[in-house]
Amino acid sequence: MTTSTANLLSIAADLTAAGKEVSIRRLPTRKMRKGEGMSRNAQHGAGRAMGSLGDADTCAGGASHAVGAGKGLTITRVTGLGSQMVADLDATRARAAAQHAADRRAAARERLMDRIDAALSI
Repeated sequence: MTTSTANLLSIAADLTAAGKEVSIRRLPTRKMRKGEGMSRNAQHGAGRAMGSLGDADTCAGGASHAVGAGKGLTITRVTGLGSQMVADLDATRARAAAQHAADRRAAARERLMDRIDAALSI
């Protein structure tokens, strides 16, 4: 007998001794709600992290193993800009840094021109 059952029985005995009518009813267990059971991205004994691939996870049609947005595994073909690695990563990074710097300078120039226009209109 568990401690909680023993406590319940002692309370029932005290109430019966005090002349109160006691009835004990066992409530049914709550059923699982949607999303509470075993799901793909929960471990549940699989012994691996969310979004990892097992031996049984195979791709058909050249699809790529892509894990996106922390929502578990998605076996969807990766297309678009990130589907292939660029040929020269260092040159691509240098071009991107130069473009970002030029964008910052252009935005600063535009803010300066807006301030000049506002000062002249007063």
